[in-house]
Amino acid sequence: MAIRHVITIPVAPGKAREFIAAFGVVQEAVTREEGCEQYALFQSTDQADTFVLLERWTSQQLIDRHVAAERSGDSSPVNALVALWADGVTPVIERYEV
Repeated sequence: MAIRHVITIPVAPGKAREFIAAFGVVQEAVTREEGCEQYALFQSTDQADTFVLLERWTSQQLIDRHVAAERSGDSSPVNALVALWADGVTPVIERYEV
């Protein structure tokens, strides 16, 4: 069964353009991973500093592998994204079976 993550990410005020650019680097690598069916970023039309990341993976096992690779590999692209998050706010992750 496929797994969908819906992640709402508030970024620091005025950093939306930088966030989009940094995301592109991560997206290029992630979309080549086994099991990744979607890894797409959407910007709110009402709040320019709020984004939603839609991820779809063929299985929980492959999501787990993706997360482990982010933590153990070269994390500088992911760290560049995290550095642009709004201070004191943690992204909200919702998980769904498809």
